[in-house]
Amino acid sequence: MIDLSEPRPHVALVTLDRPARRNALDLAGFRELAATWREVAAGGARVAVVTGGADFSSGADLATFSDDVAAALRGGESATDLWAEVHFALLRDAVLTVPVVAAIEGICFGAGMELVGATDIRVAAESARFCLPEVRHGFIASGGSVARLPRQIGYPAAMQVLLTGERFDATRMREWGFVGEVVPDGSAIERALEIAERIAANASEAVRGVKRAVGEGLRGTLAQAFEIESRVSEEVLAVSRGPAS
Repeated sequence: MIDLSEPRPHVALVTLDRPARRNALDLAGFRELAATWREVAAGGARVAVVTGGADFSSGADLATFSDDVAAALRGGESATDLWAEVHFALLRDAVLTVPVVAAIEGICFGAGMELVGATDIRVAAESARFCLPEVRHGFIASGGSVARLPRQIGYPAAMQVLLTGERFDATRMREWGFVGEVVPDGSAIERALEIAERIAANASEAVRGVKRAVGEGLRGTLAQAFEIESRVSEEVLAVSRGPAS
């Protein structure tokens, strides 16, 4: 269901591969995705790309997900551990030191859109469609979107996405700043790999430092962000200079 490869030097490619269900994730799929991110974190990749082929993901597989969760809880797994694994799969609480680039074709719904919202750079095909339909099913987008989306695209746009459950095209999401580039259909993965290759060619400690400083800074005030920026900058420079002679 989840494939991990290295199509370019130092670039990890994570592919959601369940086309018969438009890459919907059942509980086993979430667990496999979480394990894949841990493998990426432990490996030597300098950047990761996540994609899904013709469709990025239709989200959680509602046909089985609730029953799978109930069975896991009956089997003795704690709810805390189970949801922590799901959230790790969506990078909600996971802290990856490497940047993640998303290549989005087709539909990007529910948990799929929540995963994209956790990535650092996003390339979408012209016909890509985005949706958080959770409110239509009686729950909320708790894989990170309720907390993260207003900070990413602003309050009014985020509330329109979160409260209506409507579908939005790539152009609109680009206007709102949710995706960085819109490219012709079928070319999202190639463009994402180009970006990843450019990132991988840079000084890895500096790249990781930028990601860490930005991530930590967004969690606090502007003054705290400046302090974090200065601290991480000094740490990166110290590594670049090497040990004092």
